[in-house]
Amino acid sequence: MNQQVSAQSQKLLLQMGRKIRRTLDLHTIWQQTVNNLGETLGLSRCIICPYQSSSLQVKVVAEYCQEPFLPMLGMEISLTAVPHFIQALATLEPVVVESLGADDPFERHSLLVVVTAYQEQPNGIISLHRCEGGSSGNGGADRPWTQCQIEFVEELADQVGSAIALATLYQENSQRRQDISQFKKQFLLGASHELRTPLNHIIGYLQLTVDNLADDPIEERAFIEEAHRSALHLSQVIGNVLDYIQLSESCQTHAELAALRSLEESGHQ
Repeated sequence: MNQQVSAQSQKLLLQMGRKIRRTLDLHTIWQQTVNNLGETLGLSRCIICPYQSSSLQVKVVAEYCQEPFLPMLGMEISLTAVPHFIQALATLEPVVVESLGADDPFERHSLLVVVTAYQEQPNGIISLHRCEGGSSGNGGADRPWTQCQIEFVEELADQVGSAIALATLYQENSQRRQDISQFKKQFLLGASHELRTPLNHIIGYLQLTVDNLADDPIEERAFIEEAHRSALHLSQVIGNVLDYIQLSESCQTHAELAALRSLEESGHQ
């Protein structure tokens, strides 16, 4: 049994490594994780919940579940009601619960909880379930979790934790770029109006002067003065636009370099 699981773990870890390098989509990483664990270990159910230290609740975002067991996908779980989750998060060590009792609504006989983490900061919870009446041949509910299986899940969780961190960073940077792009559009729309208004004033007052429509030299001078004030305002608006473009490009370059540096550092760990 141990040799079989060890061989499966090595194959699975290689597969996961390739998949992690091919995708930065969080949902894909979550679903691949529970599917691979469920199929390899013959589980009745396997769920994964993202974790943020600021929240006392977690949500099941991906699940592997055999029939006829009840699914848990989409379920919100209060951490205060699940002591084995709290223990795993506090220690970053696997937690095994050998018996949950006959009244468990999800028919779980035993479970294994492993936390995914990046730089010792937890970012997810994986819960593996063996249920009463499971049909799998290699993961019966009455069998204890072997040390080989626990180590295998731990090693996989390490890879998943790094993958979650990279995918989260990528999505945050993508959202930041979208926010910057939207802000640029709004700014340019406003700048367009700010540019047209003084320019139209300049053209209008100069046109009045060129067409000799001033009643007297005093009014003609007033037209020229208004055109001059509008020209100064236009110059200020153009300066602001140029300053914004320069600052925006500098900030974006800095953000891209910082993100690239973070990704490179993560890849070396």
